Amino acid sequence: MYNAQQFAEFNQANIEKTLRLTNIALAGAENLLQLQFSLARDLIAENVETAKALSNARSAQDLVELQKTLSQPAVGKSLNLARTVFDAASNTQQEINKLVEEQVLEFNKNLLSSLDQAVAQAPASGAAVSVLKNVVETANTAYDALNKTAQRISSNITEATVAAVESGAKVAASARKGA
Repeated sequence: MYNAQQFAEFNQANIEKTLRLTNIALAGAENLLQLQFSLARDLIAENVETAKALSNARSAQDLVELQKTLSQPAVGKSLNLARTVFDAASNTQQEINKLVEEQVLEFNKNLLSSLDQAVAQAPASGAAVSVLKNVVETANTAYDALNKTAQRISSNITEATVAAVESGAKVAASARKGA
């Protein structure tokens, strides 16, 4: 069914897909690594500023005020960091999902093409091939519907979780500030 050139093209396409997947994973890891370096740099700078502020505190009241001013930005920064990490992971996941969807579509296209070739070579099997095509098309439709629904549910859950965490952190920060 496959000749040598088709086999070579198939292998080349698989190598390219593997490289694409590897590049997606490496780009995601690179984004997280850059985020870690940026966070480390920012933490060092903040620690220097905190040390300077601590050395300038002259009384216990100054220390209490310093603690209040330091806790609020920390909560906001933690939320921003969590959101950034989530966005990076989410973007990588979306790229991988897109690649998987492309693979499913290509597989189904190749399957339908193979079925067409089977009908051309054995016309008597036309009815059976027609049934198989209908099954493949029905499976594709079901896959698309399930995939879209899963993505919507995942997005809704993620948004609700982020909103709940932000709300909880803001309440905790305002409680600390009021104390």
